[in-house]
Amino acid sequence: MTETTKSSASCECGALAMDIKGAPVIQLVCHCKDCRSFSGTPYVDLAFFYPAGCSAHGQSNSTTMKGSSGSDKTYYSCASCQTALYATVAVLNGAFAIRANLLAPFKFEPRLHIWTSEKADGVTIPAGITQSPSVPPKEILDTMLSSFWDKK
Repeated sequence: MTETTKSSASCECGALAMDIKGAPVIQLVCHCKDCRSFSGTPYVDLAFFYPAGCSAHGQSNSTTMKGSSGSDKTYYSCASCQTALYATVAVLNGAFAIRANLLAPFKFEPRLHIWTSEKADGVTIPAGITQSPSVPPKEILDTMLSSFWDKK
């Protein structure tokens, strides 16, 4: 019998929450201007999950914009406290990108930092971690795309 990983995430006031089944496909740190603007932080720790394993509960506000791929990404925040909680990414077949610091139980283990060309001043990236000035490197991007699009 396979054990299913379960976690949850919620905004600061608890009015918007997520239930997540399954382990993240990838964990990364995003430095893009869109994520920074949406979250109000200098970078965002993200864990990407299959959409079928994620369910959101509560009232949210959403903002949709075009990602670097030309596909939509939609950011969701709590309608009450405005905490940025997650995004859905069309180019990744609707994957949920959830702010890792709001997940519990969860140990954040990022594989890479992306959009470092847009990194906020004063942010230091740990030595030895893969960095990309824009989208993930081809080999990682190919793995992400096949993981989300080939998932049955």
